[in-house]
Amino acid sequence: MPADRTPTELAASIRSDPGIDLTPIYSRLASILAPGSEPHADQSRSVRVPSVELDDVTVTVSVWCSDPSYLGTFDRTADTKMVRVALLAHPDTPEVEDTLPPPVDLPLREQIAWVRAVLGDSADYAYRVVTDASMVRVRPSFFVVLVESDGSPRLAPSDFAWLLASSGGGRRAYPEKVVPDDPELLWYLRRHGDLIRADRVAHPQASPPEVWAQEFVSSLTATIADELGRMGASRWFTFEEIRLHGIDRVIVRYTWHLVDGDKRFGFDIDLAGLRAYRLRVHDDPRASTAGRRVGRTPFSQPTFRDPEIVDGVTWVAFGASG
Repeated sequence: MPADRTPTELAASIRSDPGIDLTPIYSRLASILAPGSEPHADQSRSVRVPSVELDDVTVTVSVWCSDPSYLGTFDRTADTKMVRVALLAHPDTPEVEDTLPPPVDLPLREQIAWVRAVLGDSADYAYRVVTDASMVRVRPSFFVVLVESDGSPRLAPSDFAWLLASSGGGRRAYPEKVVPDDPELLWYLRRHGDLIRADRVAHPQASPPEVWAQEFVSSLTATIADELGRMGASRWFTFEEIRLHGIDRVIVRYTWHLVDGDKRFGFDIDLAGLRAYRLRVHDDPRASTAGRRVGRTPFSQPTFRDPEIVDGVTWVAFGASG
């Protein structure tokens, strides 16, 4: 095989080689990516094929599909699916007691070629997932591509959990974007990066209530701390309490230091109501954006409608009344 062939040229030679049959994988991909189909663990498919760059080496190419919604922020209307391609190479030596010989490293160029042969144009949107485990010993190579219900591939969100997507073990993971053949996509990546900012996803899914509550408090607290930090020594606010009650209520108490005297405030936050409000009005049920919005409220010198004053504390309700 000429040493100067690109992964795309190698992929073309793979698809045209009569000795390499990827039909089982193509058929399985067609079924699991069909509109309305649900990803299942038993929908994986593997083929064993000869390496196109290494002599006397067999490559096992495996493909399967799963639901990525728990791995990052996705558009809930897009029914996104995650296709994973795993590659593992073994020398063609006799098996000992039904055990394969130790795996060997497959050249990166050939890895990308197999991914392009399997995924076609969608490979432009693929990522190679590298883990720390793969750096110290030979492991399967994992590639991920995200596909929406209409068959369109998409870039990954910035909060994507790469380690969980790799299935390769280890403690850390990061993505390496496959360089696309499409010049327009390449132009976009060079200017905007290879991930979609999670806070710009149009129709995100909401976390379960117990997770939403923790995410809200975390975002709320971080936002308040950031705003106070920006004030430096001129702090006009003192926060006495940020407390989560169960999974459905948060209490915030603070003092606003004014020239004519301190004024005490309390926020009584109904999390279920706030979450429903954010979804109904903003089509955004993310706890992080709700937390940032409420956390910035004290610093915008607000005038609250119909607050309840109890023992000198101005109580403001969030969520319950929309």
